[in-house]
Amino acid sequence: IACGLPLATAPWNIIPKPESAEPAEGTFELNRQTPWFADSREASGVASLAVRMLEPAMGGRMPVRNGKPRAADPPAVCLSTQGADPSLGEEGYELVVEPNRISIRAPRRAGLFYGVQTLRQMLPPEAFGNRPVADGFLVRCGRVVDRPRFRWRGYLLDVGRHFRTVDYLKRTIDRLASLKMNVLHWHLTEDQGWRLQIRRYPKLTEIGAWRDQGGRRYGGYYTQREAREVVRYAAERHVTVVPEIEMPGHCVAALAAYPELSCTGGPFRVANRWGVFEDVYCAGKDETLEFLKGVLDEVLELFPSTFLHIGGDEVPKTRWRACAKCQERMRREGLRDEHELQSWFIRQIDRYLASKGRRLVGWDEILEGGLAEGATVQSWRGMGGAVQAAKAGHDVIASPTSHCYLDYPLSAISLEKSYSFEPVPDELTSDEARHILGLEGNMWGERTPEEQDVDRQTYPRLVALAEVAWSPRESRDWPDFQRRLSVHQRRMALQGIAFALPAGVRLGDWTPQLVSETPHDASWPVPRTLLRSGTEVVVEFQYESGLHGLEVRGVVLEVGGRTVAEDRHVGFAGASNRANRYVLRLPPELPGGSAVLRATVRSDGGTDSRGAVWLLPSRLTSQR
Repeated sequence: IACGLPLATAPWNIIPKPESAEPAEGTFELNRQTPWFADSREASGVASLAVRMLEPAMGGRMPVRNGKPRAADPPAVCLSTQGADPSLGEEGYELVVEPNRISIRAPRRAGLFYGVQTLRQMLPPEAFGNRPVADGFLVRCGRVVDRPRFRWRGYLLDVGRHFRTVDYLKRTIDRLASLKMNVLHWHLTEDQGWRLQIRRYPKLTEIGAWRDQGGRRYGGYYTQREAREVVRYAAERHVTVVPEIEMPGHCVAALAAYPELSCTGGPFRVANRWGVFEDVYCAGKDETLEFLKGVLDEVLELFPSTFLHIGGDEVPKTRWRACAKCQERMRREGLRDEHELQSWFIRQIDRYLASKGRRLVGWDEILEGGLAEGATVQSWRGMGGAVQAAKAGHDVIASPTSHCYLDYPLSAISLEKSYSFEPVPDELTSDEARHILGLEGNMWGERTPEEQDVDRQTYPRLVALAEVAWSPRESRDWPDFQRRLSVHQRRMALQGIAFALPAGVRLGDWTPQLVSETPHDASWPVPRTLLRSGTEVVVEFQYESGLHGLEVRGVVLEVGGRTVAEDRHVGFAGASNRANRYVLRLPPELPGGSAVLRATVRSDGGTDSRGAVWLLPSRLTSQR
């Protein structure tokens, strides 16, 4: 410490919590000159990636060498797949920090990679930033032995409703990898947009990738080259990209391009509103299956994942009931109703994927009418589907709306509730429980047009789910997680993540007695304990009831009678909010004295308006 290097605080603040972590006396000095040694090709690849990850904070790339260090070499980081405990499995590792050496040992490359992620979190949060730390870092000595509880630790990103850039996808993959999550469920097709180039069917992106949004052409798609790049980038970080191609429902964008695949023949427009639509693929036409198999042929070339998701959820049967071809299919195949017709349809796709050496995943609606032989069920309507599928001998991914739907507001699914999720239902025997592959946090896109909106919905709840997926059940400790998360928030800020804060403080209210249609000043006292120098606070005006909304013409924060921060934009809080959040950037030093928030406001169209003014806790300023 005397040399002035940043030292990670003790105990370590590692998320997800390792299986075993034992700090010891002493420190290791990690700086720009510290060599990394690798004793295999796999270890060399991880070492090269690790020094790239640390390069911005180190101010340069640390050297990577093959083999093992000699006695005369300086203190080093050593990665090895030789002599590792085989019981650690595919993703486990052992990490030992001594004053003269850091050793990471694992049977497989994935374990080495996850050991590096733990090492990064053993450093101070500045290791996640993009500004050089002058002399490097001190790492506290100790030993970590770790392995995951579940093999499927996933995150669904919906790009069908709102397109996301390849750059954002790569940043998402980086964040998943740092949390030891290993599946990106890429929801590529929707009623509102088809996002993947299929060369055999060019209209899917010429027409299906674009919709009218408020009078402008809106959308986008990924070329096959871009998709391959995302898959490559993810694989290097041990994230498997599982594509989802929706069928037989949620396909209006595809029908807009090829209306002959529907029951009615169209015409159709790419949907520009949310909801469940009655127009679906016609299950009575052989051409529909030929089309989907042609699509899947190209998808399988792009995505080497064992699993491929086909959706299967929210399929109205209205068109099938009125379709002569669908009814003829049911008669010919001896199907009793349209639910069995959907199961027949899914079985055709399941068998086709199996013939290609792949496995089908579908939402729990695929249980209705009989489950395809090799199908894996993603249970979202509670855990009943998980129990039913596991008892029938099928694998399961747990992602119930009650705990795992990240598009739901924090008021509906709190951080603590996500952290409390248990993926293995009590009703299952130990043999049945082996069918629970893991869990997935789902980020649907209807209410998140911007990337920062996705961030706020995703984080920190995905951090909680990452720990549920990785760490032993018996180690779950909510107060301890909160303590570690307080440090991890700094890491997220340095990564440029616009994360949400789990709670806020209600500063006060507005009522019909306090507002008028004429602009006037309103004020609310602010507890000084909520204000930290050099941070940001967010003020939010939340409409609660009444016939009229509240127009806000800017806010000012005063401390000791002096203006220390302001945000002068015009916002509106009502039945439909518009720019109702105000960001106040606090200076490096705050004066003494009491604090007060002032705003210029007016009611809109009358004074029947009620609401609250909230101050969200301090957000550490990002370097990005």
